[in-house]
Amino acid sequence: ALSPIQRLSNRELEVFELIGRGMTTGKIAEHLRLSIKTIETHRENIKKKLQLASGQELTRRAMHWLMERG
Repeated sequence: ALSPIQRLSNRELEVFELIGRGMTTGKIAEHLRLSIKTIETHRENIKKKLQLASGQELTRRAMHWLMERG
């Protein structure tokens, strides 16, 4: 079975990783040359897929995942 993180699209994974690096929505949008609205949509989709209730949970999960990967 796929882990929830493996269900993320490539773009969602990219956004997830940048969240884990402590980047704000605005910074991620700038970095990926996308609109803030688009990044917000990705964040919502990631939260749904990973069953996370809040942005804070999303950030914690992303940071934890990055640390695990080394």
